Amino acid sequence: MDKSNGSRGGTQLDVRQTPPRAVDLRRPRQPEVEIVASPAYDFLLSLHVAVASPERDYTDYDIGRAWIESARALCAAQDGAALDTLERYFGSTHPGALHSTVISLVALAPEPHDIPVFLGWLADMPVAQFFETLLDQEGLGDTWRDALTAALVESAATTTDGSGAALPQLLAHYPADTQPVVTAILRDPEAARSELVAALHVWNDAVFATELEQVAPMLRREAAKLERLRAEMPTDRFIKYAMSGVEWERPAGFRRIIFAPSYFSRPAVYYHFWHGTLTFCLPIEATILEEERRKRDPIAPSEEILRFFEALGDSTRLRILRLLCDREMYLTELATALGLTKATTKHHMVRLRAAGFVTLYDRDRMTYYALRPDISRHAARLIDEYLPIRPQSFSPRA
Repeated sequence: MDKSNGSRGGTQLDVRQTPPRAVDLRRPRQPEVEIVASPAYDFLLSLHVAVASPERDYTDYDIGRAWIESARALCAAQDGAALDTLERYFGSTHPGALHSTVISLVALAPEPHDIPVFLGWLADMPVAQFFETLLDQEGLGDTWRDALTAALVESAATTTDGSGAALPQLLAHYPADTQPVVTAILRDPEAARSELVAALHVWNDAVFATELEQVAPMLRREAAKLERLRAEMPTDRFIKYAMSGVEWERPAGFRRIIFAPSYFSRPAVYYHFWHGTLTFCLPIEATILEEERRKRDPIAPSEEILRFFEALGDSTRLRILRLLCDREMYLTELATALGLTKATTKHHMVRLRAAGFVTLYDRDRMTYYALRPDISRHAARLIDEYLPIRPQSFSPRA
């Protein structure tokens, strides 16, 4: 008897032709999405850009070398020790510097998320929570948080000179050149926090406060634009759009994503996953920056057009695009194929991603680059929008 049609109440077998989709029941189908126009994010990003730019070249950022050098000089003039402290904690070319992820704490601060409130809250929050983000570095391993908790407990219980058992266990998670900085922090966590918060106040007073009036309205306008798009799109599609081509594998426990527009990080994106929340700082779009430029010069090309075609004007970047036509590649592969250092290759990849040529995604703990499939259509759209050639009537010369 053929049972393929079954009875009305029966169960029909369906042989799958594709592998089943795995669903983690601990993970919600959609994360909560929040769009925040807080200057506190851009305050920290302005600092990252100024002290953590690769090789102090600063060409990765649209804000430019002149602004960065001026900001560093203003900070040093007000308090030279503060700049040294910020470089030690937020990363620089100096060996042993940390790459702090304090930016993930902004969302936990009380309303309003402005800079004075945020810095005041940092000074009073539980010290263990503060140093969990400050000392969070890449590749520390699954037991790192337990080791940090034990080291902080040991530090609070004794006037430790580093001879306790917990500190060496924590230091084993860090590279050798970073261990002296971690040791100094754990010997007196409260003093280390006070030093860093004071340095952040100096950066705000000397540098960021003078930029706030100009930057804050742009952040609000970008956030409003994102809110409109969010209302028009399905959640997954909006997240993909807002992440600007970054392919990011969602870990277990992912519950919320915060999109925070940034003026100072352009064209780079910064993100950090911490305790179920992904903080994703994306650059404000060129259209918001160009409204004033159009008022001054109506026929000026947009920043998007300039960035796109300037990227094509470099032979190394053209060779990279040609390599990516065949398959996606990770940074070391590209550097080897081109005969360049990883730092130089990464600089080119930042420019190509900012111009919209490539996307990146994480797989097997490595970051891969892939050529965007619609790049030729995108180029045609940019040309058509800037050069809207219209049919004209020509009268023959007499």
